Amino acid sequence: MDVSMLKKIIFILSLTLSITTFAAQKECPVKPSYDIVINKDNIHIYNKSNDLSIMNDGQVILNKKIISLNPSLRKKLDQFQKGLRSQLPQLEQQSLSLLSEVKVAFDQAITKKLSDDRELHSELNKLYKRLVKLLHGSLISENGSTKFYYQNFNKLKKDGHDIGERIFYNVIGGSILEFNLFKNIAAIKDISKNEWKAQKPKLKAFDAHICSVITDVDQQYQQILTELSQSADK
Repeated sequence: MDVSMLKKIIFILSLTLSITTFAAQKECPVKPSYDIVINKDNIHIYNKSNDLSIMNDGQVILNKKIISLNPSLRKKLDQFQKGLRSQLPQLEQQSLSLLSEVKVAFDQAITKKLSDDRELHSELNKLYKRLVKLLHGSLISENGSTKFYYQNFNKLKKDGHDIGERIFYNVIGGSILEFNLFKNIAAIKDISKNEWKAQKPKLKAFDAHICSVITDVDQQYQQILTELSQSADK
């Protein structure tokens, strides 16, 4: 087998099994530029330019200054913080559920096509665990709080693709060393093609859902930030 063919196989595997690539779809036009920490007492949204805290008692602090709110702005802030408290934890759970569903689908395909190939199952499990860890570097709920890290979130797809590529390069490399590549190549390609086709609509829909949630959060935040800044200047 020549190098070009090997690269093609690696690409198919990494494209298929690296779940966070979500196909070759358009990137979401909205890229968050702030971290978010949600706990029982407040919501903290911050970056180098702005530091916003929305307290449960209704107090709002922007860049260390308490802001007086008119009724309209207070209502927007109340809706915004309630939305964040539900949307971000739900997004994490939905992502974890999707990762698990796709992993199970590939596990079943490997068992069916390769007579329960232990090595491939093991590498798929490694990929799943690393993708969960990658997700939790961007969005995680623990100990009563939810944290969103924008820099990790904005490069989630690329990092997920890179992880998948490294892991499945190892699978192919091991197959070459064990002289099993020619025996397994047709089955691996079949799994890649068929499972990708089966999972693609689900992944595409979820990608759009993520973009919708992040766009909604960002639009509300930017509007609120503008109005808070105007109130602070009065």
